[in-house]
Amino acid sequence: MKSKRILVLLSAYNGEKYISAQIESILYQKTEHQVDLLIRDDGSNDDTLNILQEYETKYPDRIKVVEGENIGYNKSFFWLIQEANGYDYYSLSDQDDVWLDNKLDIAVKYLEQEDSKIPLLYASTSYLVHDDLIPFGTTQKKKREITFYNTIIQNFLPGHEQVMNQVLLDELKKPINYAKIYVYDSWITNVAMVKGKIIFNNDSFVYYRQHQNNEVGFGEGKIGWFKERVKRIRNNDNKKYAMQIVYFYNRYREILSIDQNKELYQFIHSQNNFFLRLRYVIFSRLYRQRKVETFLFKILYLLNGYTATNIKGERNG
Repeated sequence: MKSKRILVLLSAYNGEKYISAQIESILYQKTEHQVDLLIRDDGSNDDTLNILQEYETKYPDRIKVVEGENIGYNKSFFWLIQEANGYDYYSLSDQDDVWLDNKLDIAVKYLEQEDSKIPLLYASTSYLVHDDLIPFGTTQKKKREITFYNTIIQNFLPGHEQVMNQVLLDELKKPINYAKIYVYDSWITNVAMVKGKIIFNNDSFVYYRQHQNNEVGFGEGKIGWFKERVKRIRNNDNKKYAMQIVYFYNRYREILSIDQNKELYQFIHSQNNFFLRLRYVIFSRLYRQRKVETFLFKILYLLNGYTATNIKGERNG
């Protein structure tokens, strides 16, 4: 295989405790490919920026650090996407994980088997760990086919697992309203789903730290999983997700299939009364990878848990 150029996009914020370990794990990937980093500091007020600048001084040909104001992790990652260019592949990175040394090599092997002329997105599972880096589980494995009807309501490909090609990156550079994006990685997943292809690997190549500073966590065991879901419901995450779905529908409905259009139209416009919601959950094609989570989605939808404010959207097709 011809050597490829890979750019890792990392957004950092107050990550002084873990960020050195993450950068080291990226720099020392065992691969014949060129691996560089573009890092944006999102207005840290601890020692993160100093640590990053030390790495930039030590590896000036491989690391570029940009000091920015605090705009939040969504906008920060999209800023990195706007700035990135000139590489074969782009890999997103959290600041507090540790990558296994073959993470990028495996991703490229999968991607190189696909049609490079279409948007491509690769992802795999990750080991769930605490500070001791001893796995206690993994992120969601593929149990059912990954389709539009799955990814539109399940953030199945966390950002730290994502590797994409230039064609997908170019599509993501198109202007969007960041205020309507719930989470950047879910948006990226669905763009790849409707514009190109998703490749998923059930093996794990990242130690994904679970701690109180995680923007989105998975929870340890069944009790931890349940507590994390309750936390998200209390935080109105489902309604924020619904807002993103409405925005995605309005933006991409012209390229959705007739069935996909009908599904999202019903998702949006069945929320006005209980009986419409009941009919929708009975016939809905939307699902999550686990049946119990699909059941919970339907219960939440029935109880008006997916109501987005300022809902708009006309039927298409």
